[in-house]
Amino acid sequence: MIKHNRLSSEQYAENFSDIHPPYESITAAKVDANRCLFCYDAPCMKSCPTSIDVPKFIKQIATENIKGSAKTIFSSNIMGAGCSKVCPVEKLCEGACVYNLLEEEPIPIARLQRYSREMAMKENWQLFQRKNSTGKRWPLLVQALQA
Repeated sequence: MIKHNRLSSEQYAENFSDIHPPYESITAAKVDANRCLFCYDAPCMKSCPTSIDVPKFIKQIATENIKGSAKTIFSSNIMGAGCSKVCPVEKLCEGACVYNLLEEEPIPIARLQRYSREMAMKENWQLFQRKNSTGKRWPLLVQALQA
């Protein structure tokens, strides 16, 4: 028989914590971002199914351009907010990081992406501008509105 509320809050936190926990400060994010080698032909970018410019957004975090970093992520993938939580980065971008060849810990790309997108959402940054109206209308919509 399964009991309701059988896990203590400590057990719940241990069993259901984030795989890629958020950074506590910009300093911690910058430390990891500054480890990146900003590879010319970046294997992390090649392995990303959405082709996010990983070295670019990491460089933007390293230079404290968090808004630019978020725009880089969301320009390639409008679902960038979810990727840092559900994407199997250990098989994709982080798995392709050159640090793996050096037998070192790869750049925590998912955590850096999460930091960038959480800051954008927290600060409610307007990353994109709506295009001006062309004045064109859908004929069926116009007919429906006139009826």
